[in-house]
Amino acid sequence: MSRRPLVVLALLAPLSVFATVVIAMSMEEMTTRSPLVVRGSVHRVDTQWAEGRTKIWTYSEVVVHETIKGAPRTSVLVKQPGGVIGNIGEKVSGAALFTPGEDVVLFLEPAADEANAFVPFAMSAAKVSLVSRGGKRLAVRDLSGVSLATPGRRGVIRPVDELETLGFEDVFLARIRSAAKGGAR
Repeated sequence: MSRRPLVVLALLAPLSVFATVVIAMSMEEMTTRSPLVVRGSVHRVDTQWAEGRTKIWTYSEVVVHETIKGAPRTSVLVKQPGGVIGNIGEKVSGAALFTPGEDVVLFLEPAADEANAFVPFAMSAAKVSLVSRGGKRLAVRDLSGVSLATPGRRGVIRPVDELETLGFEDVFLARIRSAAKGGAR
């Protein structure tokens, strides 16, 4: 038996150790599949211990400026694993990072374990920041700690770990609004 396949598997192993694998989807697919899509600004970020002090959760309150898909609301509470409390930290690869004041578009689903909280539909791939660069407003997402799996293609996982520019803010928002209304996919 050849040892070559074992070497290949050993070389691929670090992908699963250092990255969270999510399904590769277009922004239109993510809009269609997410129960809630909002645009807003991050109001505050708070880190708390779970009951029993065995896990850390980070909660980000986002003031909603526009509900693109789903029931209208004025704010959402986004729950994610990991964070830092004092000198103790827990890092979860692929968790989206939020900064107060940040302008974001979020693709969310209800948290399974907490009423009135939401989780990003596809970890950090479900958070798009709207930023100014060179006098232009752009849609950008940080895919640090994420690998994308291609559905239907066995074993195909593409590590990303980068910033992805999704285009100008107005064009990006028009795409998402159209997809939310059942437009082009």
